[in-house]
Formats: sequence, C-alpha cells, structure tokens
Amino acid sequence: MKRFLIVFVLFFTILNLNAQSKFLDSEQDLNAQFESLKIAPNDSVKWSLSQKIMDDLKTVLRKKGSFSYPFSLINNLGKVTSPDEQLRIFSWNYTLENGDYRYFALCQKKDGRKTRLFEFQQNLQVEESMTTKLSSDQWLGALYYQIVPFKYNKKSLYLLLGWDGNNNRTSKKVIETLGFSKMGNPEFGFPLINWRGKRLSRVIFEYSKQVQMQLKYHERVNCVVFDHLSPSESRYINQFEYYGPDFSYDALELKNGIWNLVEEFDTRNLN
Repeated sequence: MKRFLIVFVLFFTILNLNAQSKFLDSEQDLNAQFESLKIAPNDSVKWSLSQKIMDDLKTVLRKKGSFSYPFSLINNLGKVTSPDEQLRIFSWNYTLENGDYRYFALCQKKDGRKTRLFEFQQNLQVEESMTTKLSSDQWLGALYYQIVPFKYNKKSLYLLLGWDGNNNRTSKKVIETLGFSKMGNPEFGFPLINWRGKRLSRVIFEYSKQVQMQLKYHERVNCVVFDHLSPSESRYINQFEYYGPDFSYDALELKNGIWNLVEEFDTRNLN
C-alpha cells in the first residue's frame, strides 16, 4: 500500500509539472513583450505591441488548465480572480504621449466544465456615464484589483473595483457592476447601487494625481469602504485636480442584492 501511494503521488506530480511546463514558455514570452511595451518609444509601437500581447494571451488562455495557472512571472499584467473562483480578469494598460491611458482586458468565465473567454474593448466614443448599461465592446477601461461576487434576484453578479490613471492631472477609481446575459455575454452597468436617491450602474471617483484614494471591499462587514473626496478649497468645486481624501470615509453596504451608500462610515467597525 505504501509503495502504491508513492507511485500515485509521483504520477500526479509529473502530471502537474507537465501541465505547468506547457504554459511556461508562453508566460516567459509574454513577460518579454510586456517589458518591451514598458519602454516602447511611441504610441504606434505601444498599440502594436498591445495587439500582439492580446492575440498571444488569448491563445494561452484558451488552453485547458489556464484558469488555475498563476502567470506569476508576468509582472506588468493585472490578474484577479473572484472568491467564488468563477471569474478571472487580466488587465493591462499603457500611457500615451499626451498623458492619457489605454486599457486592455480579457475575462475568463467558468461555464460548467468549460471556460469561456471574453475581450473587453475600451471604447473612447462611449460617454462616461454612471447610469448606462454597456456591452464588452463599450468598456470604459480600468485595471481591476478586486472582484466581489453577489446575487440579485438569484442572478449571479460581480462588483469590480478598479483604477484608471486617466491623464496628467487626475486619476480615477471605479466601482463597476458586471453580469452576464442569457447568451452568456458580459454586460456592464447593472443599476444596483443606491446613491443619494439615485440608482447608479457604476461610481467613478476623480481626484488629484498627487494623492492616493483608498477603495477596498471588506468581507467581514460586507462593505466597500472608500475615502470621501473633497476639494482643497471651496473655490475648486468640480475641478477634480484639486480633490483628495478629507480624512472621512463612506461605504457601500450590500443588502438584498443592492449596494447602499453609507455616508460618514465609522471605520472602527473594520477592526
């Protein structure tokens, strides 16, 4: 029996190593491409490199076993998996010569025993509205760092937290809702955020490039907690390059599938 167990363990160790090795060469190649993107001399080269990365990453993510592969060697690729292990998003960006940002993303979604792959396409013609529903080819663009699964009327949905470098003057943080249609296609902007009497599809915060904004989901209290932003002086209202945290906090609290704004949130509840 002991000999059988040793053989069994060795067999599955070899299988695992073989599964890992089939991604290693592609991972190293992709990492080299991201390094090239980081030092690319102009917008045209950056665009071409990002399209090559997109094509190669699609090829890799269509392989069996890719959902569980960590891709930890690729330093400049955002990788985030939902706690229910049903959704995984890869995102990256580059900065244009004028200081604006361009974003790219691929999403893996479990569908029974299969895994479906979707591309999120940043659409610069789409108005940045907090009340519209958008398809995957109307994506506003962001680097996502946290995914929160939740349900509304028994439908599985996700709250995405992301960052957008925006431009030379301001950065943005984004709270986005994501779901999937009856056909299984991704849809952004389910109106499930209660915000000061309005029902929003997403929340976009804009603030000075000189500061940082905290935006994080805390599982213990089932809330997304974030810095309250204010202008440095009242004369700068709606001039977001002068906005920053004012040392108070707000939150979105999940109740019955709706994210409700809680102003003046007491962060002592997090301890």
